[in-house]
This record gives sequence, structure tokens and C-alpha cells, in this order.
Amino acid sequence: MMTLYRQELTKLFKKKSTIWCGLILATVALIFAILARIKPTIFPAKTMFAANFEAQQFIVFFMVAAAATMITMEFQFGTIKHVLTQRYSRPLVLVSKWLVLLTYSLLLYVGSSLFAILLKVCLVNDKFAIFTRAKFWHDWLAGVGGEFLNTWLLLSLVLLIAALFKSSGAAVAVGIIGYFVLGMVNIPMIALIRKYTWLKWNPLNMFNFSAQLGLPTLSKITNLTDVQLFWGNLAYIILFLVLGLLFFRRREV
Repeated sequence: MMTLYRQELTKLFKKKSTIWCGLILATVALIFAILARIKPTIFPAKTMFAANFEAQQFIVFFMVAAAATMITMEFQFGTIKHVLTQRYSRPLVLVSKWLVLLTYSLLLYVGSSLFAILLKVCLVNDKFAIFTRAKFWHDWLAGVGGEFLNTWLLLSLVLLIAALFKSSGAAVAVGIIGYFVLGMVNIPMIALIRKYTWLKWNPLNMFNFSAQLGLPTLSKITNLTDVQLFWGNLAYIILFLVLGLLFFRRREV
């Protein structure tokens, strides 16, 4: 397993796109930190910092693309045959890819969070205080954690789609389009939840986890507590990953 993990990690970081993603995230965060400095009324520093100076939005897109291509590229270029001839089972191959994606996502979220703190200290330190406010640290870390979990809920669905199709385009499209569609389907979904309470357990409602952590009153709309949304996210992530594994095992090489 460790050999597979190291191989996948090496392949990921040898891609030029991986390096570019990090540079783009740093540039985006720097731009919004500067805007928060010179245009605080339009770009409130506290709000910008809470979202790691908008880096979190871009992390979702980069992770969706990485998750989709990590599986489909193996089949498109036939490299999956070489991997399987190394006497590794399909489940081990897929789990190693999951672990690499988990590592990559942790690096992006932790890295963007640390860079956000650096930008806060260097550019907008006089706009608001954080180092003496325990509640702010708690809320910020909870928000980042909620975004991380919601991102993985989306990634688990992308990985499932990637296991079904040969082209990475379908999986990427599902991830990115789904990310934007979530906001539009929320209103009709909320209306349905009010009428049919059991619908509160649908996977789309789970994407409200991060938002509810920042706005507790949202629980009246989702009809779920923070703890229920947390476990609901985990349950759907496991479900989608297991389904993806089943399809991956039966897929023709």
C-alpha cells in the first residue's frame, strides 16, 4: 500500500498543474488581501479572512479536477494495466488514490489557512483582532473544517462518476456544475423538506453543513443539527466511495 501511495503521490506532484494550482491559490489570496486593505467597505477584511481570502472557492475546483483525472487518465492512457500487473488489487489501487487526494486536499486547506494568517498579519492586521479572541479562532477553524468536509462530499461523488466513465470531462462537469447548481436547488429543496420532513436526509441538504456552522439559525431550515449534518456528510462520503469502488472493480481495463 505504501509503495502505491508513494507512486501516486509522485505522479501528482510531477504534474505541472499541481504546482500551478498552488501558485494560483497564493495569488488569489494575495489579491483579495490587498483589496481588503485598500477597499475595506467592499471587501471586509474579517469576511475575506474567514474564507481564507477566497482561496477556498478555488480549492474546490482544483480538487474536483484532480479527483476526476486521477482515475480516468489511467484508463485513457492505458497505464492502469501496468499498475495492475504489479500484483496490486484494484481496491488497493483505488484506496491509494483516495489517500493521495486526502493528502493533497489537506495540504491545500492547511496551506491556504496558514497563508491567510500570514496575509492577515502583514496586510490587514489593523482591521480586526483574532489572536486574543478564542471564539473567532473556533468559528474560523470550524468553518474551514466544514468546507473541507463538504468538499469531500463533492469529491466522493466525482470519484463515483469517474469510476463510471472513461472521460474525465463528465466527472469534472458533474463536480463543477453541481457546485454552482447547489445554490439554485436549495430554495425548492427547502420547500420540499418543510412538506416532507424525511427529505432532510438527502445529500444536497448535507452541503449546508459549512454554511450552518457560520449561521446557526440555518438549522431551522435544514431541520438538522450540526452534529447530524456532520455524520450525514460522513455517511454519504463513505457510501459514494464504496459505490465507486464497486464500479471500479468491475470496470474493463
